[in-house]
Amino acid sequence: MWKRLIRWWQIIKQLLRNCSIHGVRYLVDDQLSYPERFFWLFFCGLSWYGCGDMIKKVLVNYYEYPVAVTTETMYADWVTPFPAIAFCISSSKTIKSKYFKRNPAMFINFSTPDFIYATTEDLLSAYEETRLSCTELLVDCEWNNVKFNCCAEFQELKKTGVGYCLAMNTFHLNNNEPSVRFFVNRTVKYGDMIIDINLVTKKAKSLATVLMATVFNNFELPMVSNIEMDEIRLKTGKTTRVEFTMHDTFNEDGVKNVAIRHRNCRFPNENHENSLFDIYSSDSCYLEVIIERMIKFCGCVHFYYFIPRGARACNGSETLCIIANKTSIVSQSAKDEQCLPNCEGTSLSIHRWEPYEYNSPGRSYTRIHIALLSHPAVRYRRYVTNDFLDVVVSVGSAVGLFMGVSILSIFEIPYWLFIRRDEITSD
Repeated sequence: MWKRLIRWWQIIKQLLRNCSIHGVRYLVDDQLSYPERFFWLFFCGLSWYGCGDMIKKVLVNYYEYPVAVTTETMYADWVTPFPAIAFCISSSKTIKSKYFKRNPAMFINFSTPDFIYATTEDLLSAYEETRLSCTELLVDCEWNNVKFNCCAEFQELKKTGVGYCLAMNTFHLNNNEPSVRFFVNRTVKYGDMIIDINLVTKKAKSLATVLMATVFNNFELPMVSNIEMDEIRLKTGKTTRVEFTMHDTFNEDGVKNVAIRHRNCRFPNENHENSLFDIYSSDSCYLEVIIERMIKFCGCVHFYYFIPRGARACNGSETLCIIANKTSIVSQSAKDEQCLPNCEGTSLSIHRWEPYEYNSPGRSYTRIHIALLSHPAVRYRRYVTNDFLDVVVSVGSAVGLFMGVSILSIFEIPYWLFIRRDEITSD
């Protein structure tokens, strides 16, 4: 055992005498005194510490701060998507008269005495009454003074908890190639959308109190958490004008190569495994969290929400369980723990005008006029501050500065330890 240790020490000494790492050959030079060897050991150790500390900082910056966000004002070549628009019917005659006096999506216990006895089938049947065909609801649509087919663009969204919703220009729909492109750039001078809506239909005598419109970015969804803040109430015989400004977020190509946990956001194609939705967004993630927590606390899903495979809708008494556990189910902390922000998307600032009279084709009609207040002059750009090549260069520079080491120095180690070992031990 002792002979083996001596043999390996001789091999290591020969390596240190011949390798290109600066200073180490003095540590094993028999012609130097011990104070001289200690001198070189001290300064070699100091250099190695400085090298390690610099490499540590480079790696920390790479893992903890890989991306940054800045603003750009070169707006001439930008293409910014027009916001998404949704119309949601929050209740029906049956739901109001038999089950809930107020919107059941709000998880507030304003139920009628008979609600507790309602079966799952009763509640799902009542929800079906909120469904209204696009042709009954939407009369006329116009984009920048050009009419288009409303129902070719507006499609039904999956149940998001606020009622039956028709939406357009959102990535959560299946029409990946819409017939009309809604965007703003330097050639599209305006961003005006005018939609005429019929608030009285054969199926619903009046939608004025249960129909709400929302304008949001293309990755968001109408949800309980934002519907009260974002909803736009429509009035019969009047135009509701909504003006907005928007700022888009652009990502450089290298951002996608950064690990999700380090860039702290997700792209649309980076969905969770077995997700209920086709693309990722913080809203769709939050919906999944809400649904999972409903099942956890009450064993079923509220009849206003999408019901995943293997789960079931609640009956009346079970829905009261969800209302009782509202705080835990819609917990914002649970969203923050499980859902990252979107890497892409626009931020909107919306201003609602008071409804005013317009020359409507009938008493039951209303109009919403959504207008871009000004072209985007600023956008956010997310870029990579430290990519892998930067790390390699920084580490190589640190090792070269403090130790005089190059990539070839690495290959000296197996060369002297294994290839020249026999010659070393025979000396």
